[in-house]
Amino acid sequence: MAFFDLDGTLLNKNSQLDEEVIQALHHIRRKGILPVIATGRGHFELDALMAQAGITSAVTMNGQFIIVEGEVIYHEAMAAESIAKLKTIADAKQQALAFYDKDTYCVSEMTDLVKKAYGYTDAPLPTVDSTHYLTTEINMLLVITDQVSDVAYYQNLVPEFNYFKNSPYSIDIINAGSNKGTGIKKVVELLGFTGETYGFGDGPNDLHLLEAVDHATAMGNAIDDLKAIADFVTTANTDHGIVNAFKHWGWL
Repeated sequence: MAFFDLDGTLLNKNSQLDEEVIQALHHIRRKGILPVIATGRGHFELDALMAQAGITSAVTMNGQFIIVEGEVIYHEAMAAESIAKLKTIADAKQQALAFYDKDTYCVSEMTDLVKKAYGYTDAPLPTVDSTHYLTTEINMLLVITDQVSDVAYYQNLVPEFNYFKNSPYSIDIINAGSNKGTGIKKVVELLGFTGETYGFGDGPNDLHLLEAVDHATAMGNAIDDLKAIADFVTTANTDHGIVNAFKHWGWL
């Protein structure tokens, strides 16, 4: 199995799949390698991309919602009382929260920074529903902020969650102890998989991804911490990085 981050890894600078990457993904599947997306995004955001790439499995919401061959095999809820505590703090800082469930995402309020956050990944703007978490299982949150220091701020006040600053305009939030790596291990465990695992990533939330696989690839544009633990550093995602990595592993 091969696990792929999206932004900065599989996708180009326009958040799209290059044709050479699409063809390479179809090729490795034909060779018996199961490609799995491992992303902070919700699975409902990936339909067109997965169809294009011939991928039917995904570890989404940083490990908290998992689909294998089109079937949901795992989902992890976030406690409403902890979300309420976080929301009170975010409200006081005049920062919007985004709520992700099995079907969609929405925000507590619409702000200019919300528009920048979703524009950054070319995603549709969310609807507004500040009480969504009270009636629906939430699998991931975002705090919409451009301040890196907010990671430590929220971590200190609401330690029951994990925080990843993966975008200039937001912080991914999931349950403490959960991450892409635990999601990958869950896939391996639930499938009883005994083969080799490979991982490809570029950002802070990919550290656990690369640590969880047998063979780790960091993109040329990856953060230094990721390159330090990788078995192989390929070229940048905008410089044939995935294709060059596949060649390195003998898949092309």
